[in-house]
Amino acid sequence: MAGSENGKSSHFPEQELKARAAWHYYVEGLTQEQISELLGIGRIKVHRILSAAREEGVVQFRIRESVVGCMELEKGLRQKYGFGHVTVVPAAADARNVPQLVGHAAAAYLADNLNSGDVVTLGWGRTLKFAISALPRRALHEAVVVSMLGGLTRAQPLNPTESAWELAEKIGADCYLLPVPVYADMPAQRDAFMSQRSVEDVMLRARRASMAVLSVGSFSNESPIANYGFIKQSEFEELKAAGAVGDILCHFVDSEGHPIDHDVNRRVCAYPLQALSDIRKVLLVSGGADKVDVMRAALTSIKVSALVTDENAAKGLLS
Repeated sequence: MAGSENGKSSHFPEQELKARAAWHYYVEGLTQEQISELLGIGRIKVHRILSAAREEGVVQFRIRESVVGCMELEKGLRQKYGFGHVTVVPAAADARNVPQLVGHAAAAYLADNLNSGDVVTLGWGRTLKFAISALPRRALHEAVVVSMLGGLTRAQPLNPTESAWELAEKIGADCYLLPVPVYADMPAQRDAFMSQRSVEDVMLRARRASMAVLSVGSFSNESPIANYGFIKQSEFEELKAAGAVGDILCHFVDSEGHPIDHDVNRRVCAYPLQALSDIRKVLLVSGGADKVDVMRAALTSIKVSALVTDENAAKGLLS
């Protein structure tokens, strides 16, 4: 148990305290004063344990020391869901930082698990954008990246096309994109788009993927789908009434992970959800308490082999 200082004390063991302090300082970007308040220790002790973390090699390209509380959650998730790999990162001091922190950890997983010859099919979202940005450059011979979603017709900070290009550029891979919008105007138009030879070719490549990397979206007015105006407010309310808990590859799903019977889902130009489990490795990268319902839905309907998340989502999935 860490000692007290200036009237403050932490309930974390000393080595875990180092790992948490290093994580919040080097990854989340908190100040030493903020870490002092968050962990319940004095500023002098924060400075001392950060120095010790550097000297002991806890801090390298990654935070090498495991956080005991996170390890226990990882064990519980592996036992409950049968994952081959789980990474749980410490909860963010600010919920807005969750995509960055989870994305950083996902980059470490991808750096260890992407190999020459791999075909990687990719979703989209803030967390994946951070993951790709944090991924170190590494030339992978004959690697291929395939987007699982159509693109945006108007420039936005998040774009499935841009994410696929960036990942391909990071690993020196060929890149295949769906030359269609994420949402067609009408279901018949979507069917016409998806029957084009160029689109069918991309979908065939995606089906041959060795790894799928995806995130999920919460059912919220703050989600990218809502912010970018893909659906009308009336449609949002209809989906809510029908039991939508969030989206997987822009398909709105219920608590069991089944697509909601609604025209919005019939307009999506994306990889079919039912085919995701046919891909050998499926990596789910998402975190935050607001994602628990849709993450649970994804884990119910899709055979996910690896998960990268945060403490809050992990606790929700285990509750």
